[in-house]
Amino acid sequence: MIPFILKALKLNIYITGAILALMVLILSTHESQAQRLLKGEKISSPNAKTKQAATKTSTINTRVLTDTIRSGKDSLSKAATDSLKKEEGLQTTVTYSASDSTIMDTEKQIVYLYGDATVKYGDISLQADYIQLNWDKNEVYARGTRDSSKVRAKGKPVFTQGSDKYDSEEIRYNFKSKKAIIQTIITKQGDGFIHGGKVKKDDEDNLYISDAVYTTCNLLHPHFSIRASRIKVVGKKEIVSGPFRFELNQIPIPLPLPFGFFPYSQPKESGKSGIIVPTYGEEPTGRGFYLRDGGYYWAASPNIGVRFTGQIYSKGGWGLGVNSQYVRRYRYAGNFNLAFTNNSNGSEITPQTRQDFSLQWAHSPQSRGNSSFSASVNIASNSYNQNNSYNTQNYISNTASSSVQYTKNFGQTIRTGISLRVNQNTTTKVFDAGTDFNFGLNQFQPFKKKNAVQERFIDQFRFGLNFNGSVSVTNVIANATNPFDFPVYTKGTDASSIVRPGDILTTTTITDRNQTNSKTTVITSDFNKIKDNAISTLKYDIPISLPNIKLTKYINLTPGMSLSGNVYTREYKYSYVKADSAVKIDTIGPAFKTPYQLSFSASMNTRLYGTMRFTKGRLQGIRHTMVPSISFSYTPDYTEQYYQNVRINNSSRVTLDSKGNYFLDKDGKPITSGDIRRVSIFDPTKTASLYGAASGSIGFGINNTLEAKVKSKSDTAAKESQKITLIDNFGISGSYNLIAQEYNLSNLSFTANSRVQKFDINLGGSLDPYLFVQDPLYPKVGRRVNEFMFSKGQGLARLQNFNFSLGRRFSPHGADKPKESKNGTEGQLKQINKNINDYVDWNVPWSFNFSYQFSLNKNGLATPETISGMTFQGDLSITEKWKFSVSSGFDFKNSGLTYTNLTVHRDLHCWEMNFNWTPVANPLYGRVSNYSFDLRVKSSLLQELKLSRRNSFYDRGGF
Repeated sequence: MIPFILKALKLNIYITGAILALMVLILSTHESQAQRLLKGEKISSPNAKTKQAATKTSTINTRVLTDTIRSGKDSLSKAATDSLKKEEGLQTTVTYSASDSTIMDTEKQIVYLYGDATVKYGDISLQADYIQLNWDKNEVYARGTRDSSKVRAKGKPVFTQGSDKYDSEEIRYNFKSKKAIIQTIITKQGDGFIHGGKVKKDDEDNLYISDAVYTTCNLLHPHFSIRASRIKVVGKKEIVSGPFRFELNQIPIPLPLPFGFFPYSQPKESGKSGIIVPTYGEEPTGRGFYLRDGGYYWAASPNIGVRFTGQIYSKGGWGLGVNSQYVRRYRYAGNFNLAFTNNSNGSEITPQTRQDFSLQWAHSPQSRGNSSFSASVNIASNSYNQNNSYNTQNYISNTASSSVQYTKNFGQTIRTGISLRVNQNTTTKVFDAGTDFNFGLNQFQPFKKKNAVQERFIDQFRFGLNFNGSVSVTNVIANATNPFDFPVYTKGTDASSIVRPGDILTTTTITDRNQTNSKTTVITSDFNKIKDNAISTLKYDIPISLPNIKLTKYINLTPGMSLSGNVYTREYKYSYVKADSAVKIDTIGPAFKTPYQLSFSASMNTRLYGTMRFTKGRLQGIRHTMVPSISFSYTPDYTEQYYQNVRINNSSRVTLDSKGNYFLDKDGKPITSGDIRRVSIFDPTKTASLYGAASGSIGFGINNTLEAKVKSKSDTAAKESQKITLIDNFGISGSYNLIAQEYNLSNLSFTANSRVQKFDINLGGSLDPYLFVQDPLYPKVGRRVNEFMFSKGQGLARLQNFNFSLGRRFSPHGADKPKESKNGTEGQLKQINKNINDYVDWNVPWSFNFSYQFSLNKNGLATPETISGMTFQGDLSITEKWKFSVSSGFDFKNSGLTYTNLTVHRDLHCWEMNFNWTPVANPLYGRVSNYSFDLRVKSSLLQELKLSRRNSFYDRGGF
């Protein structure tokens, strides 16, 4: 029994040894293949069954070496993806993959990735053709591999961390220490690119780069660069370098600088704050050399940016300015600019100083909600544009207008609004300002039932309310003379205070306002006099819409009525003093008076059609549409509410009204002697029955449109025919006054517009039907008489004024579409499309706009005055990078060019060149001609790297 057991034990030992020898042989075979693979040698692919077994074994946590080998033609091979998390050091999961093969050395804890390899760890991503992942050292190493030619490398490492991206030849990164060593790097920092030979990255994201190049050109071999032996990128804030030099097209410029500091920050919504470098030069106006428009830009928030700038001159002048731009998406956008300058000529013999200011504010809302606020403010001192404006158009302009409006609606019924306006002439120093306010109720149907299914006749009644007021003031003060043609007291009934017609008033009274017939004075410093010259008005109106009436089937009759009037806060009473033969004016109030007048109106209109058909040719038919209309309005006489009959002298002459009756005084007693004047009880300056007088008129008009129907040229067209508008509108209108004693028929106005072959044609004018005759008192114009021209055989009417314009835009197909881009924000694209002529569109090879204007004015028999001019604007891209633009015009009356500007723009990839020349600013004078040349880097980070030359009306040029 024992010998048998010994034999069985020996047999088991032999079998075990054979199994162990076979296992050693298999392991030694796999190890040699792995070593050969690491050396880059090619290994024949095992069969599919072996691959599946090997892949399955790779998920077992043993100390054996497992590989996955892919043949170039094997369809079963796939990217091997695995994830491990080491307890010490790593904070999250490391994920890796490769498209060729993945080899794991579990004993050395190293993973080898081949072919489009990727490693991800948190916000870190590394891509390369070959990656080595060392778990023991918490380290990853990557490099590219050589292609079949053994010359060019492929799959170079690309290291990404957050928004930072690094292209390199070789990289080694430690997950635990967050440090890296990189060979031959290219990375983008802010708007710039950094090329480096060797880079060290510390755990605070600082980069230490040797043999470095900094540029904003995105080419591998940049057009320009700043080369330094060492550069340090401090976090994500700035770039600091040691001694450096410029290189243009890789040619060094022998002007080295000791150090460089380039602040930058990662792009953010609020933008970047920073210093604004000033411009410098010399002015010919006496202020000397200058530093101008330098300061600081503050990115206050994503919605607001503010520029603080200043200027200083060698002869003592200085200036300060604040400019802000703001925007809130879908709500509003605007800009604000405030400037103040203290100008000095620096002369010791005749020193001159002047302070100027300018305030500009533009605010534009987007329609949203029940309220809206908009502003367009342009206020400046009289000499600001001439002393401080660098824009040619502003320099030659002498007017400025400002307005601010606010409206708010309450529901669908109530509306309110207020506005402020200021107009200024810097030459005459005249300004006028005012505020307007309104309150109203939109028309509503008071008799309509809320849930009515069918509308009744009474439901069509509509009522509304309009209440308007204004306060206006001007510095044009009427000289205080007696505006009446009769004597008045200026102080009680003191005979010494009586002033005769045309006499100068010695005291300020209510009658020294609104003197349009007397000489005027422009007040520039006395605010109290300007304030006393203010005029306020209050008006109300209650429109009443009556139901529409259908006459027959084709005529619409729309009746209406309106109750309106003014609101006054004081009233005046006039008394004639027979002893002094003068009129005494007494003030009654303050009081709240609302005299009214009721007016009636009605209008009728219809539509007539006429068609002419054709059977030959492409023209199929022409349709004429005629829309005649007639209206009627009438207002009864309400002058008794507004005027008082005033006796003005002791004449024995008897004055009677139009009915042959005596005029009545304020107490209702007849005035039996003396001349009579009707004077407003609310405004003493009004001595004629203007307001509240009866009025009645009939208005008439006719509008025409002409359309053609044309057969398509091709039988395969989407539509068999198309409609073409020949005349968009041609109309003539006028009115007949039923109350006037003479000149009942008004001038006849006509308008017409059309679009023919993309040409926009507009014309308009007016015709005077009354006769003009020669008169020695009016030798040039003649005298208008109450006789129609046709009654004397001189035609139907005389052309009084005429306007004509013709324009067209020529451009390639699709050039007029709104500009779109993925690189700009919605606000930027809106600004570009709103001011399309201020930007260069390289996608449009050419465009040309022209417009011709002609106007004629003829007063009676006088020689007609004409204005004739043409303006044009065009641009041409000779090549993809060259853009030429020109804008000009010609004044045919003065035989000279109008404002002319020529621009040449050259895109130099990372640079740009601009040449701007204004040879003529006005046909009457050319003193504001100028030119400028700029060659600069596109990037705002190095915007001061430029070459400039200019010569303009405001300085002598400079680099």
